[in-house]
Amino acid sequence: MDNKPIELECRDNIAVLRINRPFVHNAVNDKLMDLWKIHLDEIENNPCIRSIIITGTGPKTFCAGGDLKYFASLKTEKACIDMSKKMQGINNRLYRGKRVVIAAINGQAFGGGCEILTACHFRMGVPHATFAFKQAPNGIITGWGGGNRLIKLIGKSSALRLLLTGEQINAEEAMDMGLIDQIVEHEDLMTEACNLAKKINENYKGSIEAFLKMAEMSDSAGDDEIEKYESETLMRLFLGEHFQKVAQSYLK
Repeated sequence: MDNKPIELECRDNIAVLRINRPFVHNAVNDKLMDLWKIHLDEIENNPCIRSIIITGTGPKTFCAGGDLKYFASLKTEKACIDMSKKMQGINNRLYRGKRVVIAAINGQAFGGGCEILTACHFRMGVPHATFAFKQAPNGIITGWGGGNRLIKLIGKSSALRLLLTGEQINAEEAMDMGLIDQIVEHEDLMTEACNLAKKINENYKGSIEAFLKMAEMSDSAGDDEIEKYESETLMRLFLGEHFQKVAQSYLK
């Protein structure tokens, strides 16, 4: 039964989103996307949540992308566009949000599953994880924003190699290319993801949000605009209560 296709678990100030359709390799359908949006609403409305971890159920698959049975039901232009925009919206909320997003990759990431990875700020995977953008072999392209983000993440040549060939790479190859940041044993995966989240969460919330905004701006804004943002944000935080207390503590 596909009762909870994605589960939300809150661990103190960390939200864990677990894709929970292992019988179809954690593939994404409309019900999963609708529930994912609801969970993001809950997270964004909870000021205690500082970080998000995304993982999959089971030891084999993180996410195999779109559910082919669901995809086969999309028969009109509007249905295809609506599906694409819905998942683009979810990924954009992760990528452009105010919370750090960590992918804990428990197994295979194929097609749209790889697109989800590009919307995360950090990506750690188990040694047996494999990765493939299967869109071109299937006669389509990325539709969840992952193609554009992949080019920015690992560079045009490496991205086009993965996108145009559809070849499957292992965890070591993915790390060499910059698709993932770290390889972690399966039994340690969630512990390591939580440890990273906790280390980040120890720091001042305003600083974390400002750095995330700067990272987002680096995708499209010019140097002058980013430097202006940097100076103005530094000024705001510098004169704020938190930093003033820190500065005063060194004068005692």
